[in-house]
Amino acid sequence: MNFDSYMLPGVPAALFWTLVSVAVLLQGISKSGFAGGLGILSVPLMLLVMPADRVVAALLPILILCDFNAIYFHRSNCDWPQLRRIYLPAIIGIVLGAAVWWYIGQAGVHQYEVPLKRFVGCIAVLFAGYIFAKETSMQWAAQHKAGPRAAWAAGISAGFTSTLAHAAGPIVSLYMFSQGLGKTRFVGTVAWTFTAINLTKLPFYLAVGMIDWRVLTFDAVLLPLIPLGSFLGLWMHDRVPERPFNWLVLALTLVAGVQLVFNVPVVQLALQALAGGG
Repeated sequence: MNFDSYMLPGVPAALFWTLVSVAVLLQGISKSGFAGGLGILSVPLMLLVMPADRVVAALLPILILCDFNAIYFHRSNCDWPQLRRIYLPAIIGIVLGAAVWWYIGQAGVHQYEVPLKRFVGCIAVLFAGYIFAKETSMQWAAQHKAGPRAAWAAGISAGFTSTLAHAAGPIVSLYMFSQGLGKTRFVGTVAWTFTAINLTKLPFYLAVGMIDWRVLTFDAVLLPLIPLGSFLGLWMHDRVPERPFNWLVLALTLVAGVQLVFNVPVVQLALQALAGGG
C-alpha cells in the first residue's frame, strides 16, 4: 500500500520510516516502565516527517496496544477509586478535545497545522521543565495530596491534552504520585488510567473521521516494533542509568519543542543543506 499521504513533501522514505519506527520504539520503552516520560518524544519526532492529524491518529491504536501490554504486567496493581476520580472528569476533556479535532477537520487541517505543532511544542517544552524539576515536583506532590477539585482539574486537562496530542503523562503522574500509592501501585494505576483514557478516545477519533482502515494498515506495518520496544525497555532497566538517560530525554524534548513552537522545518533544512553541500 502507498503511504505517501503520511509523508510531508520532500521527506525521503528511508528517513520517514526511520523516525516513525524510532517513535514507536520509544512508546514501547516508555510503557515498559523505563524512563516513563520518554513517550512524549514520539509526537514531536513524528511531526518532523508527518502531518499533525496523521501523527495523532496513527499513534492511538499503537498506544492502546502498548497499554494492554503494560496492564498485563500490572493487572493486579490498580487503585480503582483513584482511577475513577481522575478518569470520570477526563471524559469531559476527551469530548472537548474531540470537538476541537472535529472543528479542525471541518475547517481544513492544513489551516491549523502550525497552531497544532506549536501546541505540541509548548507541551514538549513544559514537559522538559517537568523532567528538569521531576524530583522537586514529586516531593511537592507527596507533601500536597490532591483533593477532589484537583482530581477534576487534572482529569479534564489530561483528557484534553491526551486527545489533542497524547501528552497527558505529567498531569496523571503528578496527581497519582500525590496520593501516596507506593511504587508498584502507582505504576499500575497510571497504566490502567491511560488504558481507560485511550480506549475512551478511540470511538471519538472514529466519529470525527481520524481513524480509518488506512490508519490501521499503516499501524499494522509498525506492529512488530511494540514488543521490541517493551523488550528494550526491560533490557535497559538494569543496564542503563535512568538519571543521565532522563537528562538526554530532557535535552531532546526541549530541542524538539522549541523547533515546533517556532515552526522550524528541521528535516527540510537539513536535506537542503546536504543537497547544497553535495
